[in-house]
Amino acid sequence: MRHVAVLVLVGALIAVAFPASSAGSAIVRDCNHKIDFNLKITSARNMRCRAARRVMRRHNAPIARHFDAPNGFHCDLVEGRPISGIWRCTRGVKAFRFDFAD
Repeated sequence: MRHVAVLVLVGALIAVAFPASSAGSAIVRDCNHKIDFNLKITSARNMRCRAARRVMRRHNAPIARHFDAPNGFHCDLVEGRPISGIWRCTRGVKAFRFDFAD
């Protein structure tokens, strides 16, 4: 019985000392970077706001419900309408959101 208690205690200490990494450990930044009068980067995950701004500055095509942005990002409308809404662009673990209003 004593061995079981020791094993449980050791297991608990190991779990506290070495927590499992989770998807919740991503770095999320609030951004307020205007690209144009009608486009603003609002947040970035696992990247800097400047990098997200650079991606959207290099985008030279219409903003549709779904589109591919430079540097391998894929963007989707998550809220609103294509004329005015919030988009989320992702590439692997990196992502950013932007507001657009035409």
